[in-house]
Amino acid sequence: MNIWKISIAVLLVAALLAGCGSKDEQAAPSQPARNANGELEGNLVVWTFFDQVEDMAAQFMKDNPKVKVEVKTFPGDDYQTKLLTALQSGQNVPDVFDLERSYIGKFIDSKYLTDLSAMGAEDLVANYVPYVQALGRASDNTIRAVSDHSSPGGFWYIRENAKKYLGTDDPDQISEMVGSWDKVIALGKKVEQQSKGQVHLISNSGDLFDIEAYNTEPWVKEGKLNIDPKWEQYYNIQREINDNNVDAKLSFMSAGWGNALNAGSVVLTTMPAWASFMIDNDNGSAKGKYGVARTPEGYYNGGTYRGIYQESPNKELAYEFIKYIASEKWQQHNLETTGNMPGNAKVYEKNMKSFTSEFTGDQKVMEVYYDVVKDLPAIQPDKYSEEILGTWRKVAKEGITNHTDYATVVANFTKQVQNAFPEIQTQ
Repeated sequence: MNIWKISIAVLLVAALLAGCGSKDEQAAPSQPARNANGELEGNLVVWTFFDQVEDMAAQFMKDNPKVKVEVKTFPGDDYQTKLLTALQSGQNVPDVFDLERSYIGKFIDSKYLTDLSAMGAEDLVANYVPYVQALGRASDNTIRAVSDHSSPGGFWYIRENAKKYLGTDDPDQISEMVGSWDKVIALGKKVEQQSKGQVHLISNSGDLFDIEAYNTEPWVKEGKLNIDPKWEQYYNIQREINDNNVDAKLSFMSAGWGNALNAGSVVLTTMPAWASFMIDNDNGSAKGKYGVARTPEGYYNGGTYRGIYQESPNKELAYEFIKYIASEKWQQHNLETTGNMPGNAKVYEKNMKSFTSEFTGDQKVMEVYYDVVKDLPAIQPDKYSEEILGTWRKVAKEGITNHTDYATVVANFTKQVQNAFPEIQTQ
């Protein structure tokens, strides 16, 4: 579920996209998934980059003892290349394979993903969080991949630190205190002054871009580059955050970021729910240490989706596996075991008033996260947006550092997009 910095074979990606075929292609024949007694039976191969899929497979096999699921996990930097190579060659392709949020758009319209809507998947995701459902849809609106979780984010804070610098550790009060970027800036100036520059309110001005990334219009519309006017406003806010030392200049997931999260040199850390593995909990030292507040706008970070290979001979059994991960039963187990937030809204609703986490003590954190995910825009993936967003982050960050005016930043950004995607109209 983490964000990858992937530099893979661009030619492989291009070949994949060039090889996209008609959605009406004849599906491969599938072996029956059930034996004469009505039990699920057979073998599946699942490819992933995410080790928690082992538990998913184990729970599925526990419910279906005549099924064997072989999970092959590849390191993050190798996974996408291995998958592309297997799909292109048609050799040793898994029945089910994982796709990360950062590149699902490269695959979603390809000929390699089975149309899950035709198999009944509309019913599976009927109660899903809208944005989670949308990310698994192809351009023809059919479901091609399904996730078992959502990835909402918030401001994590050390309770004692918040009391010292904000005067309270109550999540609702803190959410109100940072309910807009103007409030964030004013509060950040106060914290910087109070601590004599030793403590900052947030980790990085770039957190603003992470939060607003999916609250803006798509980067490409009808073949044309589309720069949402909101980005100018966000750029100027980011400059103000940076120039007034509201932030500690620590990038997400950097060593310094993790140290600040645990030691408290940053009061509010922008963090998705799944990033709690970054917390130092030796001998239970983080028990009840943290609270979670809302960010000025809701956001999510990451996400893992599963699709079925179009030519799999085990398509019927593979679909039963997809049905399982979409089920309330699995997502409840996953919530209780890992703390990963569900994709199914019904699981949120059943647990909001009762679920607590070791790190956040008595706080009902799902109330915060559900407020976030239910209102996020339901935007379908495409093959351009994530890479273009990465380009914008890079160019905007350079502009902030060099105190460059917005018009120049846009010109530099447009040039880079034009070089990377000459088919996109930029005028």
